[in-house]
Amino acid sequence: MALVVQKYGGSSLATPEKIKALAERIVARYDKGDKLVIVVSAMGNTTNSLEAKANALSVDPDPREVDMLISIGERESISLMAIAINNIRKGLAVSFTGSQIGLITDTNHRNARILEIKGDRLVDALNNGKVPIIAGFQGVSTEKQITTLGRGGSDTTAVAVTAALSKIFPDASCEIYSDVVGVYSADPKICDAPVLIKELDYETMLTISSLGAKVLKDAAVEYAHRLGVKITTGLTWTGETGTTVCKESSLDKNKFISLVLNDKLSYKQTKDGSNLPSDLSNVRFCQLSDSCGLTVFNCLPDNDSLNCFSLALVGSGLRSEGVKLNCMKNLICGNCRIVAADISDIKFEIYTDSVISRDVFNKIHNIFFG
Repeated sequence: MALVVQKYGGSSLATPEKIKALAERIVARYDKGDKLVIVVSAMGNTTNSLEAKANALSVDPDPREVDMLISIGERESISLMAIAINNIRKGLAVSFTGSQIGLITDTNHRNARILEIKGDRLVDALNNGKVPIIAGFQGVSTEKQITTLGRGGSDTTAVAVTAALSKIFPDASCEIYSDVVGVYSADPKICDAPVLIKELDYETMLTISSLGAKVLKDAAVEYAHRLGVKITTGLTWTGETGTTVCKESSLDKNKFISLVLNDKLSYKQTKDGSNLPSDLSNVRFCQLSDSCGLTVFNCLPDNDSLNCFSLALVGSGLRSEGVKLNCMKNLICGNCRIVAADISDIKFEIYTDSVISRDVFNKIHNIFFG
């Protein structure tokens, strides 16, 4: 009998019908003998809707009050999921907020870091044969204030809960479900022939996530790496699993691994290279010189910055593939203007001032993965 922490995102819970179908699958998995802990996000676009209401009232809403507001979304999800499960099997599920499971964070509202999970109530529920339903994305600070963990925080909750429970249940594992089965060589929504990656090590997955791939959030991967939690991704609608992320993988790193497109960046440019901000938390890339300085940010532009896009190729040994990389650069040059480029031993990233077309993207994917 294994203990499995499963996380389900907002698209999995967008309607009562989807919640009901998911509840049936959870009960069926429980009946096979596994102990289950379920971590859920807010339904559909609930968080965005709540943030929009706050922004309609203030251009700079108080972060504490926004955390109080957006934490409502996950509380709605845990209640509805518990109701749906208990309608199938009376008394099986019990819902918990982040504070109720003792998920303690620092005092940084909107992007808090987890300090510890006490988890006594979780262990009691599991020992009594229950299925705990946990609100992802939220906790309580050392000052006893409601906090949230930043975008994708439910993934981080699932990883941290798995690590905490593994002290009592050594076989605890983490499964993160979404609308794609796993990590691909490129986003299946824009790639004509994506290749599923069966296994990745933490460091490679962290690189892919930090570049903008949407299957796993980089904060969750960083937690998994630090805490030694193996993550398995899966498809919500079928329960099929796809990619395992662990300490070591059998993947040949010298092969190309993934092509990642990111359309949520911005950049600023100055002639004297003096545009380095005091807050570096959102800086993705910085190029300083006396003649021209450029900084790329991990966010959409403000009034002083411009839209920016990036296409990044991940894989070791890139420096030995000059011909293919030049083909990639030339295809992009024919489609839009390149504003910067960055190369390391594991990635080659090109920044542009307009989005790369789907046709060009697929031609580049075919060069490396076709």
